[in-house]
Amino acid sequence: MPGRDEDDGAFESFAANVRPQLLTESSIPLYNQLGRVLRRFIEQAELEPGDRFPAEEMIAARFGVSRPTANRAVQELISHGWLERERGRGTFVRNQPIVDLTLLSENLSFTEQFPRDAVLHTEFIERKVLKPERRIAQALALSPEASILYLRRLRFVNEAPVMVCDSYLPADRFSDLDRKVFIRGSLYATLEGKYGFTIERSERRVEAEEVVDQAIAELLQVPVFSPILLLTGLTFVEGEERPIELMTAYVRERVAFKSTVRRRTRPEAESIRPTSKD
Repeated sequence: MPGRDEDDGAFESFAANVRPQLLTESSIPLYNQLGRVLRRFIEQAELEPGDRFPAEEMIAARFGVSRPTANRAVQELISHGWLERERGRGTFVRNQPIVDLTLLSENLSFTEQFPRDAVLHTEFIERKVLKPERRIAQALALSPEASILYLRRLRFVNEAPVMVCDSYLPADRFSDLDRKVFIRGSLYATLEGKYGFTIERSERRVEAEEVVDQAIAELLQVPVFSPILLLTGLTFVEGEERPIELMTAYVRERVAFKSTVRRRTRPEAESIRPTSKD
């Protein structure tokens, strides 16, 4: 595997600076704290795929922790995809590029917001009609007796799972909506192309969370309690006041959101000049 050997001096300096941040009396296990610190080292030291990672003996010595604690922290980074281990050779930084999404742009469809050169694939995990929970019925302005159509899809970028997307829609309006009728794998394209709706807007919210659902963790191929971004939103179509879809998406780490914000108007020169007094 090509790559550089890790600079012991850089690691020692980093460890000396952050070691006091490890707390033995904390609700967060020591190995988990150490794992987060080591992940920060990968980023700050700008380690590249194939670079050798410090040995567990060195990690334990520099941070003043036991070998089992260092081992568990490294294992956590391996399970999260930051590192990989080669028998007889050592531990190395793994090739796991960040995926940039423009979900905070004017593009509404997830399918349109992935990089153009990315290889996209959507796998349908579940489709069923059910009685909604109160929060879902309220969000969609439906009566408690109404039925909803529930869809779960798993999105891949370059063969890596990056997002679990759950959609809730009024079942009486989309009884024939299944994977066979989806246009380009996009729900919004299908709503417009098959059902004649015009998507007007989507109100979205992004929160930092941890994945606590075992099924979602397995789909994203991450351990339970891994950090994720939770996206929730309501989708509205032209001519209707009630939302047509409630969306919840679980996005694994190493996926970045980017957005370009532009000023709509430039301030008039006169408005920023100090006023003079006679």
